[in-house]
Amino acid sequence: MPIDLNSQLTQDVLVVILGLACGSFLNVLASRTLANESILWPPSHCPSCDTSIKWYDNFPIISYLILKGKCRSCKSKISIQYPLVEFFTAVIFIILFKTFGPTWQTAAMMAFTSTLIAITITDLREKLIPHDITYPSMLVGIAYSHFIRNDLLGTLAGIGVSYILFDFIAHYGLKYYLHFHKVPPVEAGEALSEADAENEEIEVMGGGDAVLSAVISAWLGWQKLLVALIIGFVVGTIMGVIYLAHEMRKHGIISQCLRPVLYVASLGIFIVAAILGAFQMAAGGLALSTPWLGSCALGAIAGGMLGFISVGSKVSKPFPFGPALAAGAMAAIFWTGGGIFQAGDR
Repeated sequence: MPIDLNSQLTQDVLVVILGLACGSFLNVLASRTLANESILWPPSHCPSCDTSIKWYDNFPIISYLILKGKCRSCKSKISIQYPLVEFFTAVIFIILFKTFGPTWQTAAMMAFTSTLIAITITDLREKLIPHDITYPSMLVGIAYSHFIRNDLLGTLAGIGVSYILFDFIAHYGLKYYLHFHKVPPVEAGEALSEADAENEEIEVMGGGDAVLSAVISAWLGWQKLLVALIIGFVVGTIMGVIYLAHEMRKHGIISQCLRPVLYVASLGIFIVAAILGAFQMAAGGLALSTPWLGSCALGAIAGGMLGFISVGSKVSKPFPFGPALAAGAMAAIFWTGGGIFQAGDR
């Protein structure tokens, strides 16, 4: 019985299979890029015993379940990362296909999200966003924006802004970080102290984040880059607070947060209320539909977060921002807001 390629079910199944296969490739791409190895040779092998993986053990997810997450040869554990990436890639691909249909935009966004997934793996594992992945993706994205989106100028403008913004954050963020961590100064006569070496390794916002931001602009344009950055910084803040709470718990200082959180949260409410009150007085005391409750709640949340961070800043460590920015970019793909953020493909 011939397969009907026009059938919706058939198309969905093919897209899922494509997503699983691409997810498997992204695992290889990320791992071998970090190891500075070729992605073509040698064939897939167990990282523990170097035994080549047979073709029948290389089916995405299915092989992992059959083998119960262990190498057939040496019985060492296979990272759960592999089936998770395969599953997530398939889910993203089918969502893209259902949203944009069988179009060039769907194919392009599949390629773009593949880049995001690969750099998420590398950044979480080694705090590294390899240029071997981002630069080729950026070039393909620029070509897509020029020939399909017809927005080369806006794309290039977004790329330029990306580098300026992240260089600014990296420069002043490092100053802020070193101020709270009190890295000892260089002693006279030392060519390179241990403190210097440590400073060289500290990156509050690495160069890879700037390149990733440029990649987002290359594929989506400057309008959706703004959306990605806003969402990315929100996600990054949430991730940072969770990471910071973990570090504070390890150092036994999380109990010291209550008083600063209450103080600064109260200050946040006072500042917001003062601003809203000033606007209402400027309007001549007229009744305004001012969102007092919601605004003051936001002030309290922002203040409380600042109080929390002020206690944990001395034990904090830089954490990977790439995954948060990638999440913002994935959300921006589906953004359909109006105004300056309206940036649909043509």
